[in-house]
Amino acid sequence: YFVCLAILMWAPLNGVGIPLNNFVFGIRLDHLLHASVYLVCPFFLLDILYRRKKPILLVAMVIGICTEFVQYILPWRGFDINDLIANFLGSFLGWLALLPYFRRLRRG
Repeated sequence: YFVCLAILMWAPLNGVGIPLNNFVFGIRLDHLLHASVYLVCPFFLLDILYRRKKPILLVAMVIGICTEFVQYILPWRGFDINDLIANFLGSFLGWLALLPYFRRLRRG
């Protein structure tokens, strides 16, 4: 997942021909893609961070910040604050989906 994430976020994909300025439910397709990619990030961090609730969200958001920062310094990519917000939203929603799992862990 993390290797694919790096390739998707940092590869020069500008000439692929996928129109990302289309809208779905009034939201740009580009932002929906960002949110959906980061939605699964907390699930992949679950075992890496030994099933601790708070660090999973923090690390997922740091990964979102890092990928956007690297896009800022790459000449063929660009930083967009809305992409960063979509990364955060996807990470947060993925983390929220894990909350029932954490409740079951706590009960035993």
